[in-house]
Amino acid sequence: MIKRKEYEEALRPFVGKNIIKVLVGARRVGKSTLLKLIREGLEEQGVSRDAMVHIDFESARFSKMTTADALSAYIAQRVDPTKKHYVFFDEIQEVQGWEKALRSFMVDYDIDLYVTGSNARMLSSDLATYITGRYVQIPVFPFSFAEFFRAFQAVGQGPNSRKAFARYVEQGGFPFQYDLEFEKDASLQYLQDVYSTILLKDVVQKNEFRDTDQLLRIMQYAIQEIGHSFSAKSVSDYLKSEHRSVSVDTVYNYLRAAEAACLLYRVGREDAIGKKTLKFNEKFYLVDHGIREALGYSNTASIDQVLENIVCMELKRRGYSVTVGKVGQKEVDFIARHGDEIAYYQVAYLLADEKVIEREFSALEAVSDNYPKYVLSLDEFAPERGGIKGVNLIDWLLG
Repeated sequence: MIKRKEYEEALRPFVGKNIIKVLVGARRVGKSTLLKLIREGLEEQGVSRDAMVHIDFESARFSKMTTADALSAYIAQRVDPTKKHYVFFDEIQEVQGWEKALRSFMVDYDIDLYVTGSNARMLSSDLATYITGRYVQIPVFPFSFAEFFRAFQAVGQGPNSRKAFARYVEQGGFPFQYDLEFEKDASLQYLQDVYSTILLKDVVQKNEFRDTDQLLRIMQYAIQEIGHSFSAKSVSDYLKSEHRSVSVDTVYNYLRAAEAACLLYRVGREDAIGKKTLKFNEKFYLVDHGIREALGYSNTASIDQVLENIVCMELKRRGYSVTVGKVGQKEVDFIARHGDEIAYYQVAYLLADEKVIEREFSALEAVSDNYPKYVLSLDEFAPERGGIKGVNLIDWLLG
């Protein structure tokens, strides 16, 4: 098992505190493993297993526990209200009325409560409604490249970070690949299954969509076009060319459902000079670019798009909010914010000639503030210009 130190550190200040720890992310990104690591850590601190309750709502053992009343009855049997307990609920969204049950548990028992879920919108809205101020939400993503590289070395693949990155570009970072020893064909087959499960359980079933063929076509379009300017009208026009009629509202309903399932991430635009939000041509990025390869779209053939996807998800993993910047007719790939911190990023495959260098650096030069500005590329020795730093992307990901 690969330790996920960043998440353990993020959780550490809240362990043992009277606040619900909510781990949110797509299926199979490692939320259950994090719960296991937390339980192991508590055991190392002397907490008895009898003081822990773990329910995986996807397990056949708990398949009938689908209501808040059934969950409350089970907890009443397992938890002594006079003693401290540690309770772990995996995929809590499977329980109808779960949010009311959690609120009751926080009042009735002395528990340290951890939950995971695969529907970001449902969890955030319902928690905000019923448990205001008593929870902390921690987004969970597939392996970063730094985590992937550690796991890649752990299965004997060697210490060459460039070789590892080439595999990461193709296969992405879903953690179960470690169990498959990163064997390519098996990993890509697994990713196909992950994608199908997310679509079926968290998009189709949760939203009761009927036209699954239409949904699949829209998702294929979005995944193929990650990192490109995107509008629902362009999707609608594309489907019309295939003699499939779909409204703009339907397209957005599908995309919102994919966002709620933590499969797609929408990145809006802003005027990088006037700092105004622009309500057109947003971009979408995929939770893990390996899914794209598994669906038959070559990541190496679309390396610019895939590198953008990797950087976008890495910034989100590091806790930044992300927008695309418009500077006149030019574009800044990402404006990243974390509290008062702001940084600007351009992403390029290689700064192969002066034309590419001019394109990537000039957009950042048009932003006149003094916040850090970077051009990330796979160049071993990236150039710098006018205070804008050229940085090797692999080194940045490992930094």
